[in-house]
Amino acid sequence: MTIHVGGLSSGTDYSGMIEGLMEARQIPIDTLDNKRIELDYDMGAWSQLNTLASALTSSLDTLRGFELWRSMSSDSSAESVVTASAATASAEQQYSLVVSNLAKAQSISSDAVDTSSDLISGGYAAEGDVIEIEGEQITVEAGETLTSLRTKINSAALDMPEETRVLASIVNNHLVLTRSNTGSDTIALSDTTGSVLQNLGVLDASAAIKNENVAGEDAQFTVNGISVVRSSNDKLTDVIEGLTLNLKGVGSSTLDIHADRDSVKTAISEFVENYNALATVVDDYSNIALGGSSELAVKGELYGDSLLSSIRLDLRRMATGSKSAALDDTNAAYSYNGQTGIMDNLSDIGIWTSGETNELSIVDSSRLDDMLEYEFSNMEQLFKGVYDEDAVAYQNGVASDMYRYADKISASLTGDIAVRIESMTQKYDDYSDEIEELEDALEDYEQTLWDQFTAMEDALANMEYQMSYIDSMFNSSS
Repeated sequence: MTIHVGGLSSGTDYSGMIEGLMEARQIPIDTLDNKRIELDYDMGAWSQLNTLASALTSSLDTLRGFELWRSMSSDSSAESVVTASAATASAEQQYSLVVSNLAKAQSISSDAVDTSSDLISGGYAAEGDVIEIEGEQITVEAGETLTSLRTKINSAALDMPEETRVLASIVNNHLVLTRSNTGSDTIALSDTTGSVLQNLGVLDASAAIKNENVAGEDAQFTVNGISVVRSSNDKLTDVIEGLTLNLKGVGSSTLDIHADRDSVKTAISEFVENYNALATVVDDYSNIALGGSSELAVKGELYGDSLLSSIRLDLRRMATGSKSAALDDTNAAYSYNGQTGIMDNLSDIGIWTSGETNELSIVDSSRLDDMLEYEFSNMEQLFKGVYDEDAVAYQNGVASDMYRYADKISASLTGDIAVRIESMTQKYDDYSDEIEELEDALEDYEQTLWDQFTAMEDALANMEYQMSYIDSMFNSSS
């Protein structure tokens, strides 16, 4: 930082004079900086709006989609007996299931053996003996114990096919072998070399299983009176088309397969929530908040912006407008509480605006629930619209039409808001470049002023010196 000292000869306050001149030259810089600050606020406001519009777009995409309206749900009258999940291809129907037996995995064991005893010295095995379980061979080595044999069997199990895998454990000094999967198939095992399994009591003298603790069994049940046998209790996808069954216990249950109305209601609630979040902020940025006098009036951050005004009007029009051009008494007729109507507006399902605000609300939840229960296809059409073969898209649906609009304003890079932000960002950068140029010029201007005033001081000092010299000459001659 350069330190300037001026006015020693003339007694003039050059610093004050230069400061005043600099302040005048600073005004354009401050003006541009204020514009830049205002742009920064505006860009922040538009970014917030874009985030909210993107959330609305996402919820509308769900409501206009095939998956939501084709999603099925399953209710079991006895979840302790059976549960089920339904695929989108399922049909609304009821099934009666009676489970008489659950599938079980076979489990066998050895006789009691000290787990820490050496199997070779204990006479149970000889070094090099080989046993085979489900095609995998395990060799007895020096120092083998029941515990180490258990570990070897589990390591070998990793190479067994999943459907025939056998795992080993030790329970109360017994080596326990259990099939991973349920079903009536028995564990395949044998002594290949030696008689380790016989000596341990896993096999008897005839090489048959000696101690079967749990017999492998298949699940046995009926569906609408049709007998079914499966080796597993869980993830049964090949019994009822479009359903995955999970058997839980013996007993009877009724499965009710129906449209997933809860998911649809949740999607509608999320749409209303996201719509209101955007509409509220749009109003806040558009309106003038009036105080006790005109001086207290506060404009919204984006007050008067044409794009924001369009968004405000378009959102309300799309939320409250009728789709009567495409939906009429031939394809959208409904009845509720003994009255008939045409489902072409959100008010028909109990959703409408609150007072004079732009917000939506579920004003009649009973009506909404009734429409979900009895007018499901009409509700789907209200949100999705009618398929237009020329446009190859659904048109004249609340969600379909509003989605296209919301996507248009919120799309990354190409959306109306993104384009506006990009334009403002460019202007912000232009202001920054201009400010930098003006600040450089102002610094040069200050230096020029100091150079000029310094030269003036030097001239005055020289003049004073010469006058002093002349005066001294006159005094000496006299």
